[in-house]
Amino acid sequence: MTKPTKPTGQISCEKGYATELLDIEGVSLHRLTLPPPAPGFEDFITPWLLKTRHGTLLVDPGPAATIPCLAELLKDQGVDELDLVLLTHIHIDHSGGIADLISLFPGAKVVSHPRSFRHLTDPARLWESSQKVLGDLANRYGPIKPLPEDALLQDLPGPIPGLEVIATPGHSSHHQSYVFTNQDMKILFAGEAAGVYLGGSYIRPATPPRFFFDVAYGSLQKLMAVGPTATCYGHFGFTHNPGWLNKAAEQLVLWREALAELIDTKPDVAVEQALTYLEQKDPYLKGRHRFGEQIASRERYFIQNSIKGFLQALKEGT
Repeated sequence: MTKPTKPTGQISCEKGYATELLDIEGVSLHRLTLPPPAPGFEDFITPWLLKTRHGTLLVDPGPAATIPCLAELLKDQGVDELDLVLLTHIHIDHSGGIADLISLFPGAKVVSHPRSFRHLTDPARLWESSQKVLGDLANRYGPIKPLPEDALLQDLPGPIPGLEVIATPGHSSHHQSYVFTNQDMKILFAGEAAGVYLGGSYIRPATPPRFFFDVAYGSLQKLMAVGPTATCYGHFGFTHNPGWLNKAAEQLVLWREALAELIDTKPDVAVEQALTYLEQKDPYLKGRHRFGEQIASRERYFIQNSIKGFLQALKEGT
């Protein structure tokens, strides 16, 4: 069931909206789509709101600039308190606004990989690296503020039964995914461990440098073993079909084989050449151009970044 609902009120939330995806057996799931921080970033920043009989949780709140809109959307959904905020990883577009959010919901506890704690409580290096990698986009996302140490939850299970953490390194070394189980329902919050799924027939890996194929592929195997009845991606899609996890694994293998073949003939192949080659080989990349010029350009940038990860791994034998 899909029911888009537009918020009312603040201009800051004019392009944000909520989509109800599940409402069954005391469990409701909404995708909260936040306004784009830059042209072409529509339908990209998407926290997930899960309400259960035992409490309310939010996955990946997004960057600081979009927290005012997130607060409006939560208010529109009748959320006065959050029990848990789950971080799949601490890249700025997923968790840059966590301190801002906790200032609005001081009773919430934050779940993240233990190795990320020092960067959440002292984000100076994280903010510096975000600016270095993303440039002006990092400034559009907004600065990362320190999270109070007592907001971090050291261990699960927390207040919500049926919640499980799965270590899924690959997109980042500290990446983790979450599964919520309720009777026959298994909702997987995959972050970027299964790449990016924009619906229809479009998926792409999220494999920036440094990338280790066996690590990322092993994480996908873990997610496939879950057998989810619903999968929520960090960007942007939702599906009841667990077969897309298999397709993501097949895509990783296809990229490795195709790029290895290309390197054999052109050891110094350029990223642009590799992109052209992959778009001829990979049927799941062909949908990029149906999104319009700005989103297609955004996807081109991220595909090239993932290609860099693959090329480096192939050259280093990792």
